[in-house]
Amino acid sequence: MPDELSDILDSAIYKEIASQALYEAAQKKTQDPATRALLKELAKEELGHSQRLKKLKEKGFPQHDWHRKQVPDLKISEHLTGPDTIEGAGIQDTLIFAMKKEQQAVDFYSKMMGLMRDEKAKQLCESLVHEELRHKLRLEILYDDLFYGED
Repeated sequence: MPDELSDILDSAIYKEIASQALYEAAQKKTQDPATRALLKELAKEELGHSQRLKKLKEKGFPQHDWHRKQVPDLKISEHLTGPDTIEGAGIQDTLIFAMKKEQQAVDFYSKMMGLMRDEKAKQLCESLVHEELRHKLRLEILYDDLFYGED
């Protein structure tokens, strides 16, 4: 496996594990059952992501058709301010925090894609950008439903 590809996989795995740990710790700091359930779901997703990336690192990089559909960006989180931490946060602040975290991941992998020389490493970055955008979209739709939806 080329060094760039291995490096980006290591970085992505680390980021997923760190996010999982953050969401698990935050579960213990909230009294709100809905927020706790959301944090549990987010931690489980991050665990799944890190496991898939570890498997990819172990088994190698499959040949894929890397052309993907465009993921809509509702840009909800870009217009919201939220906390720098989710300790003790309610559902709204937790969603804002998670949306912004997904956007940070999109930005990180987008920048990394521009720095990579290895084509498979670039493709992996592109795939990670796409996945993070899908996560952000799901969170934005949930936020929209909860806080802007019709009564």
